[in-house]
Amino acid sequence: MSCPFCTPEIIAKQTILETENEWVFYNLSPKTKGQCLVVPKRHVEGIRELPAPELASLLQTVQLVSKKLQAYLQPAGFNYGFNEGAIAGQTVFHLHFHIMPRYAEDGVKNQHVFHRSPEDKIFLTDAEIKPLVEEFKTIF
Repeated sequence: MSCPFCTPEIIAKQTILETENEWVFYNLSPKTKGQCLVVPKRHVEGIRELPAPELASLLQTVQLVSKKLQAYLQPAGFNYGFNEGAIAGQTVFHLHFHIMPRYAEDGVKNQHVFHRSPEDKIFLTDAEIKPLVEEFKTIF
């Protein structure tokens, strides 16, 4: 089975920050401006597969990205989280932690789902995501 988060093309196209243990991707189908994914470099499907040091690193990166997004975008709040297992809404079976800035009037109706519903799913084109990735690289 092929994992999109492990492919060099996705890594090159969506990475806005790289740490020792994680990539931070600009979400290809963002619900709000600045929605990012913190993705362990090592392929794991669920959080229980991460040893304590890698879990700590993941959460430290989530915190760093959140601080940078707060300073840069000044959202009114954030949704954080991940889905694990198909029954819970996981669609890419590589653990990834969502950071979704929230704004007044952002139009997001369901505050507990980090990706768009199938009928509402819109993917950014290469031409659309490239300037966003370049923009958000500058905040790190």
